[in-house]
Amino acid sequence: MKKTILLVEDDLLLRKGLKTMIEMRGGFSIDADTGSGKEALRLFGMVHPDIVLLDLRLPDIPGTEVLRQLKQAAPKVPVILLTICEENELLFQALALGANAYVLKGAGPEELFLGIHYSLKNEVFISPKLAKIIVDDYLLVNQHRKSLPPLHNLTAREKQIVRLIIDGKKSKEIADILFISIKTVNKHRSNILVKLGIHNLSELRQRKLYVLDTIIDESQKKKLKN
Repeated sequence: MKKTILLVEDDLLLRKGLKTMIEMRGGFSIDADTGSGKEALRLFGMVHPDIVLLDLRLPDIPGTEVLRQLKQAAPKVPVILLTICEENELLFQALALGANAYVLKGAGPEELFLGIHYSLKNEVFISPKLAKIIVDDYLLVNQHRKSLPPLHNLTAREKQIVRLIIDGKKSKEIADILFISIKTVNKHRSNILVKLGIHNLSELRQRKLYVLDTIIDESQKKKLKN
């Protein structure tokens, strides 16, 4: 039995090319195709495909919203995202919404079919180029871990202020949020710099990934202990 596919791609030429390539491969049939997110949701309820190939950049509604609704309607149907986007934030958002594969356009047919293969096995596939970006970011976070003293040296109040500083809040705003005086905020800021061994707050902001990762990690450990 051929696996049926709903193809959602707003570039008409690319959509036709994908359709021809997939059907020539054998084992698959494109039961419906469209360039619209709204039409994709309507067609999904009509044709009940085995797989969805979904472009993240659609002209009417975001691909992530289409993904969310598809997974809400049929969580077990694999959704493979087609994208030119290499942003980690969008990748993590899509994976959190239940995407089964994340394939870069122009990566070649074998990569797409690998994405389909792993998705049908209920496994996650990410284009190797994107996987490298994720690994590079992970290594950068670890590098920052080594370059800054442990954040557990900070008090709970100082950690609150660190997060607000990273969010771009000024002393006055921090004072208002925490119901303390500006003088107290400035004193905490000075203590934070001394404890972390850095010269200014811009260094702290540059290490945003490290700082947030460490603070979140510590809070999770406390929950586990409790």
